[in-house]
Amino acid sequence: GVDWVKMDWCNTQGMDPVTTYPKMSEALNKTGRPIHFNMCEWGKEAPWTWGPAVAQSWRMAGDHHGTWASTKTVISESAAIPANNTGKPFAWNDMDMLETGNYNQAAHAGPPSNMTETEYKTEFSMWAINASPMVVTTPIMNCSTGTCIPGITDLQKEILLNTEIIAINQDVTPQGRPVVKGNSTSAAVWTRALSDGSMAVALYNDADSEVKGFFSFEEIKFNGPAAVRDLWLKKDMGVFQTGYGPVSVAPHETVVLRIRKQ
Repeated sequence: GVDWVKMDWCNTQGMDPVTTYPKMSEALNKTGRPIHFNMCEWGKEAPWTWGPAVAQSWRMAGDHHGTWASTKTVISESAAIPANNTGKPFAWNDMDMLETGNYNQAAHAGPPSNMTETEYKTEFSMWAINASPMVVTTPIMNCSTGTCIPGITDLQKEILLNTEIIAINQDVTPQGRPVVKGNSTSAAVWTRALSDGSMAVALYNDADSEVKGFFSFEEIKFNGPAAVRDLWLKKDMGVFQTGYGPVSVAPHETVVLRIRKQ
């Protein structure tokens, strides 16, 4: 396990996060024990520019709720972080807690979690390729409200226990970024170069209709031929010479691939 201290920024009128958070950081360091310090001023003062000297992660946007509108917004805001501020070991942009399959058992105040299975998988996929801390809020062991029932559903097991997606998240390279914008007919293409020389690719469809997902190796700056594996299907898709696709990407779906040089 690991000690995790999150310092929120509620009711701080007149205070400056840039000078206040270092005081807590210094106090935690004086304890002499490893502690992950997470700042939460909702990205208002561009914490990715000063956070690495203070904390191990910081919220880069407002609160995330288990709705498609919220998920889509957080992903969009993560994409807007400058490329030279997209994370490194012990310094990560935090997209907020995962709502994976929680539905009415939402972990915090706000609208009930009501996403589809596809949308919950997209949440997990895009948090992973963005190298965000993946804080699970599923009430597996106990609950904080009387209406909650502890447990984990088959959907939550399918998502939370996908070790191949988790491996993408747990790499030490900077977070992934969109290299090809999506539109009404084609999925956005996100990539994250991984430390073993492979590359994670997400075909992300934020549209309300089915689109095609495809990319050339030239577009993603990867030298073919390459073996492609689909991490949700858990299936090797074959070896490709110049690119991949087209494949169908359902509304709000994300296809996650790992490609390796052959």
